[in-house]
Amino acid sequence: MTHKEIVAIHNEICQSVYDKNLKSAFDKLSQLSGNGCWSEWNEKRMELETTYRYMLQYVMEGIKDPEQEQIYNHLRISLLEAADHMAESLLTKDSANYVYCQKRFFRDKTFPRDEEIMDELTSYKTNLSLAGLLEDSLKSKGKVEGYALEHERLVSSLFNRFWLTDKYQHQEEELASQILQNEEVFFADKCLVISSVTMSLIRMFDERKFNILFLGSHDEDPQVTQRALVGLVLCAYLHNERTLLYPHLKEKLNELVQNPSQVANLKTIFLQFIKSKETEKISQKLKEEFFPDIAKISPLLQEKLQMGNLLKDQNSLLDKNPEWQDLLDKGFTDKIHQFAEMQQEGADVFLSSFSTMKSFPFFREIGNWFMPFHKHSAIVKIEEGNQMPLFWKVIMKSQYLCNSDKFSLALGLLEMPEQYREMTYSSVNLDNDQMEMLKENESSLLPEPKADSISNQYIQDIYRFFKLHPRRADFDDPFQPLELYKVNFIQQMEDPDAFLRSLGEAYFSKDYFEDCVFLFEKLVEKDKANAELLQKTGYCHQRLGNFSKAISFYQKADMIKPDSLWTIRKLAFCFKSIKETEQALDYYLQAEKQAPDDLSIQLAIGNCRLELKQYEEALQVFFKIEYLNPNNKNVWRPIAWCSFVEGKLEQAEKYYKKLDESERNQYDWLNMGHVALCKGNRKEAISLYINSLKMIKSDSKVFKSLFLEDLPYLERYGFEKSTLPFILDKIQYESEL
Repeated sequence: MTHKEIVAIHNEICQSVYDKNLKSAFDKLSQLSGNGCWSEWNEKRMELETTYRYMLQYVMEGIKDPEQEQIYNHLRISLLEAADHMAESLLTKDSANYVYCQKRFFRDKTFPRDEEIMDELTSYKTNLSLAGLLEDSLKSKGKVEGYALEHERLVSSLFNRFWLTDKYQHQEEELASQILQNEEVFFADKCLVISSVTMSLIRMFDERKFNILFLGSHDEDPQVTQRALVGLVLCAYLHNERTLLYPHLKEKLNELVQNPSQVANLKTIFLQFIKSKETEKISQKLKEEFFPDIAKISPLLQEKLQMGNLLKDQNSLLDKNPEWQDLLDKGFTDKIHQFAEMQQEGADVFLSSFSTMKSFPFFREIGNWFMPFHKHSAIVKIEEGNQMPLFWKVIMKSQYLCNSDKFSLALGLLEMPEQYREMTYSSVNLDNDQMEMLKENESSLLPEPKADSISNQYIQDIYRFFKLHPRRADFDDPFQPLELYKVNFIQQMEDPDAFLRSLGEAYFSKDYFEDCVFLFEKLVEKDKANAELLQKTGYCHQRLGNFSKAISFYQKADMIKPDSLWTIRKLAFCFKSIKETEQALDYYLQAEKQAPDDLSIQLAIGNCRLELKQYEEALQVFFKIEYLNPNNKNVWRPIAWCSFVEGKLEQAEKYYKKLDESERNQYDWLNMGHVALCKGNRKEAISLYINSLKMIKSDSKVFKSLFLEDLPYLERYGFEKSTLPFILDKIQYESEL
């Protein structure tokens, strides 16, 4: 069996168990067990199925068993665990997927004993200081770096152990607990344990892994707490249906969401995950709109500011050019403000900038993608001799750069020759006053990160791994799709509807209407008299093209909050979109009563009357629009057409001729030809028809179909259908001259 086939069968088994269709699950499980040589698990499958057959027999015989539900639930869990084990065993044996290649590689590796791990982790900070003192006293270099490298190798090994272990035993859970609860362990090491457990839990369900994340969520260090909460939210969503089978796990999740301080953090994390949906869209926008404008500004400044002339006059270098502001006001400052606003909102604006900077050897270690930014041995040289200016230290502490990107930036600087690195530092031309201000405010500029910044950066770190890792195709992307609002524990919150409404509004503000519809419809079921909610639900359906559903919600909103011009116009638009023109006209006429001089409403009324072939009434509407806005050229076409249909040829000709030749389309030339033809000016008509034909690239078939559509109107003027072939052939001959 191929990798995809094994994964597909495993997913089918899980879904059958969730749907309580155990017969199907057992049938699928036999397909997995038939592809291996694991007699133990074959026997386990047969044992489980025999137990289930007995249960079915008791149920059919009407035998009451007070423990039936508990046994049934345990049976479902055992079935899922058997499927997990069989699928993983098959994949580990033959799959070329990156994860399983790593599992085979580390399978025969000997990991340090747990006692050795704890000794190293708890003594790291002390030993690092001693190594520094030893280095100074012996005047030899490399002691600190060598010790740091040894420590990092152990931590990397620890990450792989937690990540690649399918099901944790008591030993793994106990080791992780000791690490998280020991105050002597370096914060980055704790964070990496949380990340490795999260990655393992994303890959395979395990209640013990959840327990470790729960423990981490109560840590005093927000760096650990926020990572654990992010992991819990993501994994609770990925294993949403499975968590319902574990009473202890359900209880722990319920406790989590009933803690007011944790709920605030969870809400922030949910909203940050929603923002991650925008990352690709933002990156595309920056590439197509923002960065090209940035590239244009440099040569434009050279030309605008006449830099060559400035250099001739040294005194002028001291003056600020008043034209600079004019230059920057050309839409550029708007883009800068927009970029800054996106940053302030926590949007991921740097993915495209750093996407090409993930090929450093540092990122070959999976754990380093999730490493909190600190003085790692890979970048410690960047601060040798305290050469890094304060401004760059501020950048490295920025809440807007995630940890992964900070490492990329630091590694990129280290790759540069020293002279170029110095040039990069000096390229930030802060004057003396600005540098003094930075130094005075150093403590406030380099603050300890806040909880929301930590979680946002961590989510961006995770996002980068799944989107940018060279072997990303071998990982199931948890961000696609990401519908966190479906997670079960939300319903255990003190006010789940308010929480869901806040998520819905966040999706709505970003135009994610499919997500909004799901949330708003659930909320409307409980709050059927909320006109705003009904309006927004209708609007989401409208934007998704579900016009009939949109109408249903708009009409309900109209009953609760009648005479809303916004609702009436939306109803009119939706009816028009499903070709219910009479209904649309009725609503537009209602809207007209509230806004009689609104040109867009008048235009919509005129179009409806045109479709309903109420030409005389339509003509009056279009004349009203022309009166209200004499410069509106768009109204001339419908006036001309209605005049033609109503027999007012002179009026029709007048309005067609008001259109500039450069603005006329194929329909304008065709209709002008009709007018000339009906007035008896056949030569002029042929000339006008040829212009129309040219605009459709001389496609005679298309031209004939357009002509035939208008034939009923021409016949009113006495045009005989039998003349049509001669007209068409004459046009062909004349067009070839």
